[in-house]
Amino acid sequence: MALISTKLRNSARGQRCCFQIPGICCDDPETTVLCHAPSEMKGFGNKSPDFWAAFGCHACHSHLDQHHADRVDEQFYWLRGIFRTQQHWIEAGIIILPVDPATAKKRPKKKSYLPSRPIQSRNNLRRKPKEDATHD
Repeated sequence: MALISTKLRNSARGQRCCFQIPGICCDDPETTVLCHAPSEMKGFGNKSPDFWAAFGCHACHSHLDQHHADRVDEQFYWLRGIFRTQQHWIEAGIIILPVDPATAKKRPKKKSYLPSRPIQSRNNLRRKPKEDATHD
């Protein structure tokens, strides 16, 4: 059984569509609902968990649910919508991360494999100057 959250579902009311499919999106916040993305749990009357969903207008939701787009485009719009929706939930405090993103440490830089000081070449294989063949 998938996770159901009334808070997440209700948060879609009045939001802008996160899919914004060109030529399809009606961009009407009145029709926005929480659209459940495809997952292993979706199908036969089951929906994906509420956190695996995105805010979508009626037109974009229908377009994706009825598979009117190419598979690659469909995956792109689902992932973009989920990313934007989760970003909204985090900023609104609906989803709370264990670490505050504003004060979180940045990833440490990888150590450089280049030396910090220049290395002097010890190339002893330099060509010797050719001697003139004019000598007797």
